Amino acid sequence: MIPTLLTGALVLVLVFALLAPLESLRWWSRRRDAAVLDALARPDARSTAPARTPAPRAYLVYLSGIGAVDGVTDSRRERAVLAEIAERVPDVAVTADVFPYAVENRGLTQRATTWFWGRLQRWQRVPVASLASNLINLRNALRVLVSADPRYGPTYNLAVAHEIAESLTRHGYDWERRPPVVVVGYSGGGQIALGSAWYLAGLGAPVSVVSIGGVLSDDPALDRVQHLWHLYGARDRMQLLGPLLFPGRWPTSRFSAWQQAVHAGRVTTRRIGPMRHMGGRDYFDRHHTDADGTSYRRLTVDAIVEVLGTVGATRAAG
Repeated sequence: MIPTLLTGALVLVLVFALLAPLESLRWWSRRRDAAVLDALARPDARSTAPARTPAPRAYLVYLSGIGAVDGVTDSRRERAVLAEIAERVPDVAVTADVFPYAVENRGLTQRATTWFWGRLQRWQRVPVASLASNLINLRNALRVLVSADPRYGPTYNLAVAHEIAESLTRHGYDWERRPPVVVVGYSGGGQIALGSAWYLAGLGAPVSVVSIGGVLSDDPALDRVQHLWHLYGARDRMQLLGPLLFPGRWPTSRFSAWQQAVHAGRVTTRRIGPMRHMGGRDYFDRHHTDADGTSYRRLTVDAIVEVLGTVGATRAAG
């Protein structure tokens, strides 16, 4: 029985791994190079988003972690963090409607297999069945590897950048004025935020990236981003995979994009508290506190608000 289950699990992993890059390749095959790049360079100006007065000084785009199933996160904890950021920095427009683990912003619950992913999503909240729900994490983690892959990553990251640009347009982004854009990615969303930043910066927008416990590669986008902040918890072992798995982050790779950005002072790594990567005691936990009595959620919000101040957003309200 056990060997059969292990074999089935191995086959499933192999199938997921083989399918991971195909979605972005299929997306690319339906478009011509010039058409895609032209559409990205001139986002749809017919946006019906109401104008904000005064206009936002910056835009924050949030990409969720590998446990997400669509672009509208159902995590109350993540929504609470974003709501607090929006309250404390009111002149920053906060958006969170991009699903970073698929092209065309198509969530797992918007497919023919919605019954399968929907059930796994429900099982995420049931301790006895949570192991099976890790298939969502596996599926999305493989997309993170696609984003970091120099062969398939450019296509995948272009597709996500296109969706981010569309999201900015929906929320009233002024492509003539081009205020700063900060792409915040949690967990696997950190790498995808970095990869897509190459194309967003190519539009002339000043783009910065904030990684919350992200597994980051030495992505070429480091040559274009204004700054990368990597915020991590002392007990987050997952984020250590970045400097371990990607040779460009090794100290011996002196001329990699990562090392060049570090030497130029455009990469800041900061431990913000004793958090774990996910689950209890993670970056969004409001019940556990550090030695000073500050909740993990508050530590995360404080760090992001501080970053927004450094990119010229505004001083935190209050």
